[in-house]
Amino acid sequence: MKDVYQQIAFEKLRDAGLKITKPRQMIVDFLASSDTALSPYEVQNLLQKKGIKSDVVTIYRVFEVLENLSLVHKVLAFNGYIRCHTEELKSLEEICHHYLLCKSCKRVEEVEGEDLTNLEKKIEKNYGFKIRSHYLEFMGVCKNCKKKKGQA
Repeated sequence: MKDVYQQIAFEKLRDAGLKITKPRQMIVDFLASSDTALSPYEVQNLLQKKGIKSDVVTIYRVFEVLENLSLVHKVLAFNGYIRCHTEELKSLEEICHHYLLCKSCKRVEEVEGEDLTNLEKKIEKNYGFKIRSHYLEFMGVCKNCKKKKGQA
């Protein structure tokens, strides 16, 4: 049974006139079941474990398509991609999200953050720089890893 993320992802791909190819399907499936950012090389390794030979260039292209459809977010610190929250995919609003990155377990948690629209406008006005997107990542240790290490 497909989860909500997979259903929405496949629907968005079809709505964009794109086919649900085997690589796209498998990457969406991996993303749906992961709380960590997956790099194209990690996806290639996961596919190889299932006996599927894959080209890392194809995997990069799939991530690019998914990012353009707002189905994934790039996580710069981990050089990978994480699925968008299902609530965000269903919403017509653009919500400002930031990321909590655990250095220990590599878990990525997407959190709603401060709206940076005013800061973006100020930067555009003062520097003449047109902002297309921004990423804000907080690196630390998640509560589960803190408990495991007795740092709670």
